Amino acid sequence: MSRIRGIEAKAKVQKNELQNLLCKNGFNIRKKNEVETFSKDDIEKQQIHELLQKLPTLDKIFEVHRKIGEGTFSSVYLGSLRRHSPLPPGERRWFAIKHLVPTAHPARVEHELRCLQDMGGKNNVIGVDLCLRHLDTIVFIMPYIPHRKFSEYVGEMDADELRCYMRALLVALRHVHSFGVIHRDVKPSNFLYDRDNKRYLLVDFGLAQRVCVASDESSAPVAGPAPAHANTNKRPREQMEDNSPPGAKRMALDLTVGPKRVNVSTPLPKKLPCLPKLQATKAADTDAAAGECACWGAGGVCAGRGCAVRTCARAPRAGTQGFRPPEVLLKWTHQSAAVDLWAAGVVLATVLANRYPFFRAADDVSALAEVADLLGTDALQRTARALGRRVLTSTRRPGLCLRKLCARLRAVPAPPAPRPAATGAACASCRLARAACLCPDENVPASNFDPGVLVCGFPDSAFALAARLLEPNPSLRISADDALRHPFLASDD
Repeated sequence: MSRIRGIEAKAKVQKNELQNLLCKNGFNIRKKNEVETFSKDDIEKQQIHELLQKLPTLDKIFEVHRKIGEGTFSSVYLGSLRRHSPLPPGERRWFAIKHLVPTAHPARVEHELRCLQDMGGKNNVIGVDLCLRHLDTIVFIMPYIPHRKFSEYVGEMDADELRCYMRALLVALRHVHSFGVIHRDVKPSNFLYDRDNKRYLLVDFGLAQRVCVASDESSAPVAGPAPAHANTNKRPREQMEDNSPPGAKRMALDLTVGPKRVNVSTPLPKKLPCLPKLQATKAADTDAAAGECACWGAGGVCAGRGCAVRTCARAPRAGTQGFRPPEVLLKWTHQSAAVDLWAAGVVLATVLANRYPFFRAADDVSALAEVADLLGTDALQRTARALGRRVLTSTRRPGLCLRKLCARLRAVPAPPAPRPAATGAACASCRLARAACLCPDENVPASNFDPGVLVCGFPDSAFALAARLLEPNPSLRISADDALRHPFLASDD
């Protein structure tokens, strides 16, 4: 009880200190049911005040107006030059001031800054004009374009606007991938769109990862020239000794794609409760040599060779839920630029279906279930086998036809069938009437299209491009350069 009272007393003191600081700086404190609360504007003003106190140089050069964005690792503010204060707002030059959280690792901050310096400023990729730092306070000064939330205009986009939008996004991704970099967080909120002036900006490289891939952006990383921002003077991680001291300098962003081996033969302390022991026998060694082990499916590990050489699943999983491809959900180690192309396909499907977000899963297992519902369990299991993984499902799902699904969600007549079906016949997969069936035609690939057909007001080629981008197998997924040559984006009709 004394500990709880101490925590409550400490929280009360901190609250009083915040209240005194807000009152001292002229902020209004509102009361509701005799409980002191602070408005959102007061909190933002206090955050700006603290930022300017920690970084006086920023206050001398820029005038910070308000907060325009907030994420897990940073906060973004709208600013302008102080020497432009006498000018009207329409003639000022506006900037996005990104304040990184103080706990960000210096290596991650340096990596993001180098990405902005090397790649930014062209091909719809945001650049950086200035970087200011004082102790643990770091800000990036970047160009700002006025934009609206994606949810406000996603239902207003027509075929021509969608074509320009996707073309600009893929041009930015092609430019980023040419540097051997995966953005890893492609989503509408990170692709700013100024509808009035037709300007686009790909932003937020906080999760970007370096990777060297082949020119055709195949799934397997290969040896190639290092990116422009890569430091080639450092010795490879493989050359570091295994007995390095615990304080050895290491990068926060681990870019190695190979799994680390774990020594599971080390005995646990006797005082700790151990899992049930499984005796190693000759049969276990024989199974291990065949790729299996005697403890397969059991809640423990044995001393057989199969467990001794088994590697732990370790793969990059950064990204936003709903935009991560199957190879990320399955923890495949050899991830490539195809990660960003899947996210671009989700953005395209979002506009076609007029549903944002398109995927809503809260965890990886639910996300895989949503992918299986859309593409079918057979396609997902084939991809898992190609990646060295295994996916078990309780039922078989045939998948959904994206054309029929978008027509149903937009409440428009369904597109014509590729071949006439029997009147009144039920679907063999879902056993629903043909008018209510959403199953795809297994005899007609989804990537095929009819140039003269419109579905929901969009050309049939847009759905064909979405099928190429939403290919579950990363080695078969279309690249950014090939997507720009797709008939939907190559033509202006």
